[in-house]
Amino acid sequence: QQAQQQAQQQTQQQVGGNEQQQHAQAMAAWQAAQRQQAQAGQPQMQVAGTDEGIGNEQNIMVTGCTHATVGGIVRGTFALCGENHGRPAYKKDSQVNGLDVMTYFWDERDGAAFCGWWFGPKVGGDQVWAYHPGKDIMTPPKSGWKVPYDGPVDASFAISKAAPGAAQQQEAWGQQQQQGYGQQQGYQQQQQQQQQQQQQ
Repeated sequence: QQAQQQAQQQTQQQVGGNEQQQHAQAMAAWQAAQRQQAQAGQPQMQVAGTDEGIGNEQNIMVTGCTHATVGGIVRGTFALCGENHGRPAYKKDSQVNGLDVMTYFWDERDGAAFCGWWFGPKVGGDQVWAYHPGKDIMTPPKSGWKVPYDGPVDASFAISKAAPGAAQQQEAWGQQQQQGYGQQQGYQQQQQQQQQQQQQ
């Protein structure tokens, strides 16, 4: 039995070793391809969007975010409201539970661990909902956000350009739909009354 166990362990070690070798070979091949691309002057592949800012936009929109609590707080449209530490700061166009929702940049003045982009109720506050460590990104990053701030990256969390007044447009559209429904009901009542009159 001991001999069998030793044989199994050796086999497992060999399999594990083979997987590690294959992984190392794959990584080496990928790195070589990256070097060739760099030498050829072609742009290197990057993880999609993680190192890219939204750009100088007046209005941005947050979508996605699978976190049950944070998602409801951060999703929506934001307007440029100033700057912090030399980069733009945005404020959500509606409060959540009586709190503002801000996204802003914080530099390294309090240490490298605090440097990056944040979502919180106030600039530089103790309460935060999401974090992106991109210290070299000049505007809010499109993706790569950690939710909660010390959790894993939420791949669904995305920042995109928003049309000005997008939230008001949505509300107005909802009201128009209700008015249209009311008009339709009024028309149907008129039709019914006419039919009743004709029958009499």
